[in-house]
Amino acid sequence: MSRRRAGGRGRPGATQTGGRRPQREARAARAEGVSPDLLDDTAAGRRISFRTALLTGALLVVAGGLIQPLGTGLQQMQQIAALEADIEATRGEVDQLQEERDRLDDPAQLERMAREDLQYVKDGEQAYIVVDGSQDRGDDADASPASSAQVVRAQPWYIELADSLRAVGYASEERTR
Repeated sequence: MSRRRAGGRGRPGATQTGGRRPQREARAARAEGVSPDLLDDTAAGRRISFRTALLTGALLVVAGGLIQPLGTGLQQMQQIAALEADIEATRGEVDQLQEERDRLDDPAQLERMAREDLQYVKDGEQAYIVVDGSQDRGDDADASPASSAQVVRAQPWYIELADSLRAVGYASEERTR
């Protein structure tokens, strides 16, 4: 027969109050000077087990290993978005150039551009070219009389007129050849 104490031990390390934990709480309470009755049973004396520390460490290693691929993935997503925007801009430019090409296929549009930009004329028409016309467009008409008095010409007006007529004559001779 075995001897049992008054408190009895049914399991090793077990007491009537529920195991070793109340003993730890009592020791911690005595060390801190706090009554063991005031301690919370769930939080007092709680330590991190080796298994919990190992799992936490493993999770941190896995999370650390995933940070770089996630960052790389986000960077690639940003690059893809930028390239898609660039593709859309290029498509818009291609569409614009296609419309311009379609306009240039129209003979009436080509004729209008040749007349305006290249000063082409049809057979039998006469073209008048104003040489140095940018200064004689009436820009000085809005100016005050004081500022117009300051304009000094290098040659008299009739010599400039004769030079202009000569230049037009040479231009028309070159076109008739």
